[in-house]
Amino acid sequence: MSVRAAIPADAAAIASAHVEAWRETYAGILPQEMIDGLTAPESQNLWTRSTQPESGSQVFVAEVDSYIVGFASGCPATDRDAGAGGMLDFLYVVSTAHGLGLGRRLTEAVAAGLHGRGFADMGVIVHADNPALGFYKAMGGRVLVERVRPHRGHPCPEVLLRWDLPL
Repeated sequence: MSVRAAIPADAAAIASAHVEAWRETYAGILPQEMIDGLTAPESQNLWTRSTQPESGSQVFVAEVDSYIVGFASGCPATDRDAGAGGMLDFLYVVSTAHGLGLGRRLTEAVAAGLHGRGFADMGVIVHADNPALGFYKAMGGRVLVERVRPHRGHPCPEVLLRWDLPL
């Protein structure tokens, strides 16, 4: 198992893990049309852009036996409600790799990356029914805001959490 900085050549593998973990995470939580709305080409475009040095994001991948099974990204906050300078923008680990500590290691990598860029704090926005909410709280995230906002055309209850850096 390893966690490392992503490179542009990882975009397709990140996209595959993204779509798989998205579908696993939100089954029974989001409408099926919303779950099916995230496609591999859309995700690959996102990760092709996000892994470029000029993107402003720092992307990390988790590998098991040389396969990318999870990823996380950090970036400057753009949401006024975030109450933080940096954001844990994405964190997904496919279900077959749950329980290996990769979520914690990816979160710590993003936090260290943001702290290294001068951010004093980090926020995350998570769907209120996402099982990862408990993980974020266990990692010490403090709830700042609960709200409902549209996502992919559907109202989604969100929880914003924040950490002081370094973790």
